[in-house]
Amino acid sequence: MTDQSISIELWRKRKHEFAKVIVPYLMYMARSGFPAVLALVGILAALQYVDLIQNVPPDLPIAWIGAIILTPLVCYSPFRSYLKEADVIFLMPMEHKLKSYLKMAHIRSFRNSSGLLLSVLLIFWPLYRQSDGYIGIWIAVILVLVKLINANFAWQERRMAWDQHRTIIRLLRWLLMFVVVLGWLMRVSILTTAIVTISVVALLFTLYRSFKKQGFPWRRLIEEEKLSLRRIYSFFSWFIDIQGEAPNVKQRRYLGWLIRLVPYRKSSTFIYLHVITFVRTEIGGICIRLVLLGALVNYMIADNDGMMGWGAVISFVLFGLIVSLQLSTLRKAHRHAIWKDIFPLSVHLQQRQLIAVDQILLYIMLAILLVGTFPMWNIGYATQLILMLIFLLAYPMLRAKRLQTVLRKEEELD
Repeated sequence: MTDQSISIELWRKRKHEFAKVIVPYLMYMARSGFPAVLALVGILAALQYVDLIQNVPPDLPIAWIGAIILTPLVCYSPFRSYLKEADVIFLMPMEHKLKSYLKMAHIRSFRNSSGLLLSVLLIFWPLYRQSDGYIGIWIAVILVLVKLINANFAWQERRMAWDQHRTIIRLLRWLLMFVVVLGWLMRVSILTTAIVTISVVALLFTLYRSFKKQGFPWRRLIEEEKLSLRRIYSFFSWFIDIQGEAPNVKQRRYLGWLIRLVPYRKSSTFIYLHVITFVRTEIGGICIRLVLLGALVNYMIADNDGMMGWGAVISFVLFGLIVSLQLSTLRKAHRHAIWKDIFPLSVHLQQRQLIAVDQILLYIMLAILLVGTFPMWNIGYATQLILMLIFLLAYPMLRAKRLQTVLRKEEELD
């Protein structure tokens, strides 16, 4: 076998090994009922979207909406290399033989991300057809070409030697690509938009050539692979207790005030532990994104009087359940830590404080989701509002009792 055939075979082997690990988790997720919840949310969103398409406001900024939705999909180019820490020792000596390995990774990345872009564009299409800048199927061709150029730029960013340069040039690229996508969606002038696009690409190409780059960004690719695995395991931890990669820790200064609210004393040990775990790990990051997305969806449904207000109730409850499902991973974050058996701290104290933290955080997030429904806060929706308030007040208490039972059973098994 040639060197390139060996690298292709290595790529396929790594990809197959990853699939073998993930498939069982997919089966657990399928049995959890989560796909059914997503289907309900999708049906609800589709009903609202169909109503919007049939009654498009004349002043609706379709081009701006499309640019906001499509630009991240055009610019973002995830790259799964399946590289591991040990590869720095065992594969680095044959770095010059890995061209086919990288080629397979590039093809997979571009194929998957382009498929996602075209899928979202297909959903956006009925609204786009009603805009003044409609140019038919050419918009898909243009976006895929721009996506290909961005995939190349993203790879150049991974090769940059300094993180500061990478951050600055990436931000600039995203801003300029927003202008390009917006220009094509508005189609003020095809010639002018084409000139702007070529100028932006030429400017970025010149800038990328001016930065110092590495030949093969081993460290960057391994760190990205670790981050991808952490996100995947964090998602599957909603449904089953797994031990994956070490959690990704971030400061999140905008949530640091939550940590400072915890009294610095022995009796608050586990409150502090679980609050700081929520704030600085991906558990909190996912919860925050879900809450913001849910509040936005609730607002859109409430503002459009979806299903006479009942659409907002369904959306509020569904997002509340999804957020609580993600929050449930907090109790598993330190389940396998040995320090609990070393320090003289009460297991019952840990359980009580974990339940308290879980309940308080859930109350806060449900309150934010409820705020998103403020367009229907009037006497005409009294029944719907009362039901949402009952859910907000009762569900965290019922969940706390359930969590107490689960923790007690786990203690007995241990």
